[in-house]
Amino acid sequence: GPEGILYDGYSVRDADGDGADWRGPIQQRFLRSRANTIEGGTSEVMRNILAERVLGLPGDLRADAGMAWKEIPRG
Repeated sequence: GPEGILYDGYSVRDADGDGADWRGPIQQRFLRSRANTIEGGTSEVMRNILAERVLGLPGDLRADAGMAWKEIPRG
């Protein structure tokens, strides 16, 4: 909603230099928590790409490896 645009960014604020300041408004803390989950997933995807393409490690097992997109069961 409109309250989502009240904050200019999702950066973690460090008030005194010894860690993050989590005393902000609940809305800002919630928005930051959503960004943390997205960032975490991105790191995992990049780790898998590096492992498979750069290091040559085996990829995850895929049941749909030899199937066309339209043949994959859904729902």
